[in-house]
Amino acid sequence: MTTSPTARRTTRTEERLRSVIASRRRVARKVAHVASLDREELGRWASAALAETVAHAAEHSAFYAGRVPRSLADAVAKDPAAFQSVPFTTRQELADAYPLGLLAVPRRDVTRFDESSGTGNGQSIAAFFSADDWVENNLVVAHLLSAVLDSSDVVAIAVPYELAGVGQDLDRALELLGCTIVPLGAASPSCSPERMVHALRRSGATALICSGTRALLLGEVARRSGIDPGRDLAVDKLLMAGEGASPAKKARLAEQWGAATYSMFGMTETNTLAMFCARQDLHLVETRTYFEIVDPRSGQLLPDGETGELAVTTLASRAMPLLRYRTGDTCQIEAAPCPCGSPLRRLRHRGRLGDRIAVGHGWASQLEIEDVVLGAMSRPPYFFAFDVDGSVLDVALPPGSAADERTRDSIAAEAARRFGATTRVGVLDVPAFEHALRTSAKPTMRNFLRATKERLP
Repeated sequence: MTTSPTARRTTRTEERLRSVIASRRRVARKVAHVASLDREELGRWASAALAETVAHAAEHSAFYAGRVPRSLADAVAKDPAAFQSVPFTTRQELADAYPLGLLAVPRRDVTRFDESSGTGNGQSIAAFFSADDWVENNLVVAHLLSAVLDSSDVVAIAVPYELAGVGQDLDRALELLGCTIVPLGAASPSCSPERMVHALRRSGATALICSGTRALLLGEVARRSGIDPGRDLAVDKLLMAGEGASPAKKARLAEQWGAATYSMFGMTETNTLAMFCARQDLHLVETRTYFEIVDPRSGQLLPDGETGELAVTTLASRAMPLLRYRTGDTCQIEAAPCPCGSPLRRLRHRGRLGDRIAVGHGWASQLEIEDVVLGAMSRPPYFFAFDVDGSVLDVALPPGSAADERTRDSIAAEAARRFGATTRVGVLDVPAFEHALRTSAKPTMRNFLRATKERLP
């Protein structure tokens, strides 16, 4: 009996769909298994996964084939301590290898091509994900988001959907949880901050995902529209992505929105690295990534509890494995168990190495300066800019805050105590500053640096 072309196409489509479903079930079983492991079991699993990742990279990545000999990959499989002999990978090397230099699977196996925003050093880098890589991250993120979200939540996503995969990743994870999704995006001409605020109100959004800086902007836009975010909007959870947040910023957001604040941490090239728990602690996603804290200068491995540079090795990225990737983030890992019961260690993010600024008697991070300034401000808008002039911390505040003697004195006292710096306060050009926030797809505290300001007499 002859089969028609239409019937053959239908059969091939059905076979393809069955194959895709079987693959996703296999990935889901793996995610569920690893998520169920206790701390000791997770350690054993991670050692095996680490050896497999090194072997895969050495054999299939042209970039790593010339850096990691087979003998070293074999040594890591026998003794995890040998992993310290694997060379670091830097962001500059990823930029130099752009676009295809780190690909470790055939091109036909690539499901997603993402690109970073280039906010680190101005150079974009590429990231590739196979179908399994992508689905596994979606499932892991869904599992971790379930700590505070469920099918009763309406979640507004105000992060970029372009090039970087964070918007799409969150979309898929939230679909798995049964949440209603409000895709606001970021800096789209068709979705201004004013429209975002009204969308939050119309949709009854209970959660908002965006950078902390964007949340401050949306809160201010709502206030000027006669909308009190804490009273008139249903948002009771702020999930912050795309930048670090100081304790003072979290406090201001909680006050402004009447919402609990949760931090997330990830990169285009690695996907999710750390996620919150119900207690608002930030946990390393050790089911997908191997983490090290190293001395920024020597590269020497530091023990848990010490502050240094975070280096990561992917354990679930076949398309683009990364070995000992130096993130440029200053971090501390807390190994003591979290009261939430998770076996995953906790991360304390201290800012980026490149953001450290010489001021006063030493160095300060932008997060530390943010903590000083926002901690002293007592009225909206909670915007500021700063620069450093030798030992002077030059701060520009909105007119109301700049004119408030208590605010100025509090900033001066805390800057002197923390940094040994004197302070000079000026007036922020709020319209120019807000324009920078409105037109940025990724508004972060970098927008606070060297904004237009006028000196007070």
